Amino acid sequence: GDRCEAVAKQRDVTNPDSEPLREALIRFLRSGYSTVPPPRQPILGFGSLLSEASARSTFPNLANFRLAKLNDFRRVMRHPAGVFFNRGIANLQSKEVSSLSVEPAPGNSFLVAAFDLPADELPAFYEREEEFFIVEAPIQELDGRQEERGLLCCAGSDDEYLARWGPEVFAERYGVHGLHTVWGWEGPILPCRVYLRHCILAATKPGDNVRQDFLDNTYLWDRKTTIGQHIAANPSIMEELPPESLRARYSG
Repeated sequence: GDRCEAVAKQRDVTNPDSEPLREALIRFLRSGYSTVPPPRQPILGFGSLLSEASARSTFPNLANFRLAKLNDFRRVMRHPAGVFFNRGIANLQSKEVSSLSVEPAPGNSFLVAAFDLPADELPAFYEREEEFFIVEAPIQELDGRQEERGLLCCAGSDDEYLARWGPEVFAERYGVHGLHTVWGWEGPILPCRVYLRHCILAATKPGDNVRQDFLDNTYLWDRKTTIGQHIAANPSIMEELPPESLRARYSG
């Protein structure tokens, strides 16, 4: 009986007096917790974030930058961005004010960048992407293997924006520039020239295949005209240099 009790006690690693548990705790404490990685969240980039240099300028602590494929979404330049007005690169007279978003579109696919962001930096990510409806979307490795899901900036709605930020913020970021809507724009709206050039330069850096994918699989507001066609008709966009103060930020 005594022998059985002794064996049972030796095998009870949950007992705080047990030797295996003490040794495991000592090893863990001596490691300085360095073996426990911080939680990270995959982020998906489909415009300026296609360039690792551009992504790192915005998110210096990103890790594991790689390319992937996103299925069943479409990339569209269809909404104005308040920040373009703040930085003096929007032209409301010519309607060249639009930024980039994605929307569900079964059967469509295009290349994206994926990278991991420390979880404690997610609030800053949501603040930066303030107008978007952010969802989790599955991506594929370029060899076809399924990977984890990443956060994706989708087209939202004015109602959702107002519910999240309130009418005062909308007036401050959009109304002050003569805009009455973010996502309800009716009729033609064209890409902000400096921003579109920035996105094309960013897409060029990972390789010609990524640049061509961006030109072929990004659309104007009508969902018919590709960015490649728009650039062919307006080649001067690639000569549209940003203001000196924004040269580093808007050069891919």
